[in-house]
Amino acid sequence: MKLNGYMDIFGGLNDNETFNVGLINVFGTDDDKSLKADLYQTQLRLTTHMVQENGKVIKAVVESDFWGGNGRMRLRKAYVETEHWQIGQMWNNFGDEDIWPDIMELEGPPSGVWIRTPHVKYKNTFSNPNWIYEASIEAPIATSFTYDEFQPLVEEVDQFMPDFTFAVKYKKDWGHLRLSSILRSVRYKLDDEIDNFLGYGVSFSGNYKPNLNNFQFQLVGGKGISAYLTTVSGGGYDGYPSGNNNISATPAFGGWASYGYFITTKLHTNIVFGATQFKLDDSERLIVYESLDDTTVFVEGDFLHKHYYGIFNLMYDAYKRMTVGLELDYGIKSIDVKGEVNGVAQALDKSRDAMRISFGFMYNF
Repeated sequence: MKLNGYMDIFGGLNDNETFNVGLINVFGTDDDKSLKADLYQTQLRLTTHMVQENGKVIKAVVESDFWGGNGRMRLRKAYVETEHWQIGQMWNNFGDEDIWPDIMELEGPPSGVWIRTPHVKYKNTFSNPNWIYEASIEAPIATSFTYDEFQPLVEEVDQFMPDFTFAVKYKKDWGHLRLSSILRSVRYKLDDEIDNFLGYGVSFSGNYKPNLNNFQFQLVGGKGISAYLTTVSGGGYDGYPSGNNNISATPAFGGWASYGYFITTKLHTNIVFGATQFKLDDSERLIVYESLDDTTVFVEGDFLHKHYYGIFNLMYDAYKRMTVGLELDYGIKSIDVKGEVNGVAQALDKSRDAMRISFGFMYNF
């Protein structure tokens, strides 16, 4: 059970249940304060284990929360797992399911890879059991190509190829290190013609926990993988028109790190920093929507989009299974557009920050 409460101080995110820096409207001026609370992040999980005659176990999990809109139930996980195989909906293999900063808000750092997709995954060890490899075929992610700040005039079509991932993990008592990769084909329609481009990327992550204190990190980079990054997941940053009626995969880079420190056995604090960058070089055209009534058409332009994210919190384990917390969330979003407007060189540089205080409790039963 989780109570999610938040007070928006400024930045215009008061209509968003999570602190998603990517949704900051850099052209907006709304700094209305708001106080809201819900229990939509509460999760229900059913787990079964079937022991076979040879002693091996088949595990099945179904997990839901109430994040389906207005408190409606949503499916999070549904999978069957054996010693080597996992089939169903679970964390996408490109991400690292064993890391998550100890925070109150649900979104997480903007470059985090936390997406659940239907997949078939195989895992095994090398000759050294500390070295684990995982390969998966993932259901493709739809790309809408509809950016909040601009529209590249590319249409979405149904995806045809699955995404392929491969990862290697080194695991020890102190934690783990993990290197993962992804290869995907993204279909699109431009000027009534359907085509595709390749997306690919790598992620390096890990955690270090010699005692109660812990350090976690994740670095990610590639082209055409923006749909996997939490801050713009589904926002259509995978590709852009780059001339000659072609679409180029969008370069995306980011990373985050967190440190959790136990002041006492019950009182602990966490600090998190993250940053993400998307860069569109030599874009054939961009239509920037400053408002519903104010648009600017850039041609042969460059677009730079950055997010910065920081969190500091204090948590208290009141009981063995109950934690209460208070948290300060701060983020900055900036866009920088350079190109030509009606044959004249123009530049547009906008940024805006947002701040939120999150609070709540978590109880496991």
